[in-house]
Amino acid sequence: MTKKFILSLLAVFGCLVSVLAQQSILAMNSSTKKVIQLNASDGSVLNASFIDASSISAQTIKGITQVDNKIWISDQLADAIYIYSFNGTYQSTISGGLDNLRGLNIVNNEVWVTNEGTANGATANSIVRFSKAGVNLGVYPTITSPFDVLDLGSGNALVSSFSTNGIAKISYNGTVSTAFVASGVVSNPEQMNFNSSGNVIVAVFSSLGNNLPGIYEFSPAGVLLNKWPISTGSVRGVIAAGNGNYLVSTSTGIYSLNPATSISTLITAGNFQFFTKIDATLAVNEGSSGLNAQFYPNPITDFLNVSNKEEIDNVMIYSVTGQLQIQQKLNEKSVKLDLSKLSAGMYILKIQDKSSKTQTVKIIKK
Repeated sequence: MTKKFILSLLAVFGCLVSVLAQQSILAMNSSTKKVIQLNASDGSVLNASFIDASSISAQTIKGITQVDNKIWISDQLADAIYIYSFNGTYQSTISGGLDNLRGLNIVNNEVWVTNEGTANGATANSIVRFSKAGVNLGVYPTITSPFDVLDLGSGNALVSSFSTNGIAKISYNGTVSTAFVASGVVSNPEQMNFNSSGNVIVAVFSSLGNNLPGIYEFSPAGVLLNKWPISTGSVRGVIAAGNGNYLVSTSTGIYSLNPATSISTLITAGNFQFFTKIDATLAVNEGSSGLNAQFYPNPITDFLNVSNKEEIDNVMIYSVTGQLQIQQKLNEKSVKLDLSKLSAGMYILKIQDKSSKTQTVKIIKK
């Protein structure tokens, strides 16, 4: 084995370590008001007090998501959204026009927050939309008791209903269309996420007939593929870990669920709510205005075209669980990427120009 080849292997290994080191998973303990930081690969605890929201008198911290280089947290009882820096330092609070908040997520480059109540001037059963800068963009009336929202791409998102009404599909312009999961299938679905195959995994809180509380997997068309009953506490959140297991949050702790064996192993005890994955490689630099590059088609069959007014420096594609799949250095204003070897599913496209401005978007490979 030549010295040059060994150095090349070390360089590749170093890049993989660098990417993985910048990723972690956050989960909220609504009893202690603390956000715990977990290893993105296996869910092991990295920092039991990454954020301590008790210092700002938080009540029931519920939903959490990365918004560029910030972390947004919804408080279900305080009717507020807390904004923290990427290192866990408190920044500001959004309040007013919010009541009984649940999950929140990035949808169509906006922050969508599920809102159930009418106090504080809020609109019942709605999605409250914010810009990434925290500006209220208005509301979209939606299904009964909305609990979480997930961007499907291609002009649509999903909204789970804390009822037996299933999961609805809602367009980027606020039109609630056909059901993604029909009523009468699951009872009280809470958090939704994507697994590494691009399927939707859902934490289901209650029983409905033979469908017990647990984790459910649906295809991108809403077909039920798998289900794993969970009996250790009230099920609330789910996220895919890098090792292929699912992390599940309940009222008794965070568990690692092996989907092949259906065995759940306790990681840490506590009264936990939703998860999010944070990734420093996907955070926009402080003060960056970002890009407005064009990309098409989406969904993709084999090739993705990317273009920008200025020269593109770097294009990267990550899996939804954070693994770097493709990286291409450029000195061009446009590129045609060959994605034919990628498996079908959801991916994250990151585009960077010469001045380090970035743009991240979700893409779907058919």
